[in-house]
Amino acid sequence: MISAANRELARRWSDEIGRLASDDPAPWLRELRESAVSAFSSGGLPHRKVEAWKYTPLRLLEERAPALGAGTQTPAAVDAPEPLVGDAPRVLLVDGRPAGVDGALAEGLRLVPLREALATHETPIRELAQRVGLGGPTHAFTALNTAFIDRAQVLHVARGVDAGRLLLQWTFSDAAAGRLDFARLFVLLDEGARLDLVEQFESGAARSGALNVMLQARLGAVAQLTHTRVQREADDAMLFTSSMVEQGADSRYRYHGFDLGGGLVRHELYVELMGEGAASDLGGACVLDHRRHGETRISVDHAAPNCVSEQFFRSVLGGRSRGVFNGRAQIREGADGSSVRQSNANLLLSPLAEMDTKPELEIYADEVEASHGATVGQLDETAVFYLRSRGLSDAAARRLLTAAFCHAVSDRLEDRELAGRIGALLDAAMPEASQQ
Repeated sequence: MISAANRELARRWSDEIGRLASDDPAPWLRELRESAVSAFSSGGLPHRKVEAWKYTPLRLLEERAPALGAGTQTPAAVDAPEPLVGDAPRVLLVDGRPAGVDGALAEGLRLVPLREALATHETPIRELAQRVGLGGPTHAFTALNTAFIDRAQVLHVARGVDAGRLLLQWTFSDAAAGRLDFARLFVLLDEGARLDLVEQFESGAARSGALNVMLQARLGAVAQLTHTRVQREADDAMLFTSSMVEQGADSRYRYHGFDLGGGLVRHELYVELMGEGAASDLGGACVLDHRRHGETRISVDHAAPNCVSEQFFRSVLGGRSRGVFNGRAQIREGADGSSVRQSNANLLLSPLAEMDTKPELEIYADEVEASHGATVGQLDETAVFYLRSRGLSDAAARRLLTAAFCHAVSDRLEDRELAGRIGALLDAAMPEASQQ
């Protein structure tokens, strides 16, 4: 049964996107936006009977019923939290829109609005934009985001350039509370290009809102993208984010995501290994407390031979929180020599916390290596007893073991200084055991 609030919100949003002004620089872009508007208007919002959303309650969204962010709004001035990395150029994004760049971008790295980027990179942008599914309630937030695609930004790294690190700092303004805002970022890495992209989602204590962000990346042959995402929003913030990555031959994509806040958070990560020898290393840690909902959905498609992928995810849940993990890997026919490893482990610190985990493997090729595992449990009482015998209190022993459980993810970062900073954030976010 679809709730009346769900239907009413979908109807209102359909009316709002139906009135969007259209001044698109290319016919295909106008047609794509019109298709997105039509798809959302006919499909509506997801609900519990939609398989991909059956564990994602939208009650918080339905209760707040935000308006859709206006496409012409100017980013408000904010005092942003301290940057996670202070030694890199920073792009500040307020309510989804660029509000300034601090520091000089590396030579060969450009960040430009969609309209400007179409003059030089229309073909890859069009191909990426048109590959996104729009139909039905499963793709409702993708369709909404595409309806606002005219505000997209394009990040390009030229062939053979090592662009170093770039920080994207996402934050809400005080005016964001009554809106759902949108952002789209295309990341284009030419052959042999390298980029270390860090995303920080964090706002001031009194600010929260709702944000729908899509990142679409295309990695040329031998390109390397390191992607670190840290989210520390307030308990009533809502984030619907997705990352879609296409990889060329011998390219490398490393993802490390850390969800440490937010009231309703859902991140979808899609990786397509389209060139022979491509590799992806995906890892993440989610810390939930109170009544937070955190969901991670992974899909890795091995479409070429001799590709490698790994999924390594951890969750810690306290209070009445709920976590969801769905990790899928597919090895297509002809993708021989592929290797897949999946691991998802979860700790419940409260009898009222809940975790749903589902690893999936689909194999249609020969001569492959594949393994997966998923666990949901409590702390090892033997380990707790050992630490207490060494002088730690029960609470300190449990906190130490819980933090170490998630440090297994942050320790995979090659940058030891950044790993230490994120490890400290993990420690600070840890819920107390047996909290109700």
